[in-house]
Amino acid sequence: MKLFSTAVYFACLALGSVAYAQGAGQGTPPSQQPPAQQREPSDTPKVSVTGCLTKGSGTNDYLITDQKSGEKVPFNGPAQLDKYVNQTVKLTGTMASQGSDKVFKPETINQISPSCEKSQ
Repeated sequence: MKLFSTAVYFACLALGSVAYAQGAGQGTPPSQQPPAQQREPSDTPKVSVTGCLTKGSGTNDYLITDQKSGEKVPFNGPAQLDKYVNQTVKLTGTMASQGSDKVFKPETINQISPSCEKSQ
């Protein structure tokens, strides 16, 4: 009988350890969980600029001239934008502050016209 109760004791101890190890990360209170990665706020408003896309002076520098206001908006972008240079496009992205300057960060591009001529 003593041998049986000792075996049951060790079996319960082993099963309890296994069960605890499996649930250690699942039921942990929020104060003991690792901190989540910092993300940019998703409520940043999207900005769209439609106009003529031209190449800037640097390798990844571009400039879009807004059709409505005539404002020239410089920004950096990937080399894939070269295929849209001298075309009318719609860029959608966000404006971010970089020091005292505002920087346009485009996220999507849509071709409006294969040229930069104004439609009449």
